[in-house]
Amino acid sequence: MLDCNLWLFRQPIRHGDIAIMIKEDRTLRAYFHAFPAYFEAHERWPIQGNMRVRLSLASKLPPAEVSSSILAIVLNAKQEVLYLWPTQRTGSIAHVLIGGRPQCGETPEETAIREVGEETGWRVRPLRMIGFRHFFHLEPWTEENDRPYPDFIQPVYVVQALEYEPDLAVSGDRIPAEFMAFEAAEQAIEPAQRPLLYKALNQVRQMLGQR
Repeated sequence: MLDCNLWLFRQPIRHGDIAIMIKEDRTLRAYFHAFPAYFEAHERWPIQGNMRVRLSLASKLPPAEVSSSILAIVLNAKQEVLYLWPTQRTGSIAHVLIGGRPQCGETPEETAIREVGEETGWRVRPLRMIGFRHFFHLEPWTEENDRPYPDFIQPVYVVQALEYEPDLAVSGDRIPAEFMAFEAAEQAIEPAQRPLLYKALNQVRQMLGQR
């Protein structure tokens, strides 16, 4: 279960507690060493500014103090992929990542279930964690920053779509989305970013007893 206040400790050290910072950084370096990145790019967000983003495959949650939004790749029993903003394709893996930040007391799996329901109307069941997105701020911290600093991580789960329930969707949060054949989703994402999608498919196939 995530403590939604833990990330606050990743703000710049203000009281000279260097020992805490060193311990956290060693733990984080060990985590990145265990799950190396397979893709790197840069993104600019309105509040955070410019950031480096890396994609990794992983089955273990990151240290709680750097965990941010929980993301999910949604597949159904036909092995179709739920694709966001289908009319505005950019080649990014973000088109198949649905999620948001946890509410206090939620487990990552509970966050994934709630967020997918609120944003798409689909009831899902989590299968397992398959990877993460790692963001590193490239600009100085500001009071407006609402994410762990300088690093934050978004764990990625694969979830199975069970049933469409429109009442789950929250007005204002709903995102245009449609299921598409896996091959079509694969072609809509640039090759360098596809390993997360392949990992999601493999997990669904294992669940269905297929190869």
